Amino acid sequence: MNFLDKQYQNDFLTKWIYGKLTTKELHMFVTSTLYKNLVFSTLSNGDSIKENL
Repeated sequence: MNFLDKQYQNDFLTKWIYGKLTTKELHMFVTSTLYKNLVFSTLSNGDSIKENL
């Protein structure tokens, strides 16, 4: 998967939004370094939501 190619990004996002990704495409994305960086970049020590008791 070439995530840096703008046309590929547009096609991928369109398919993702409309639920048209193949199982292979979804698996390749979820196991990619880009996805892992995206998910883990949103987690930081100070930004987690804490429940007030």
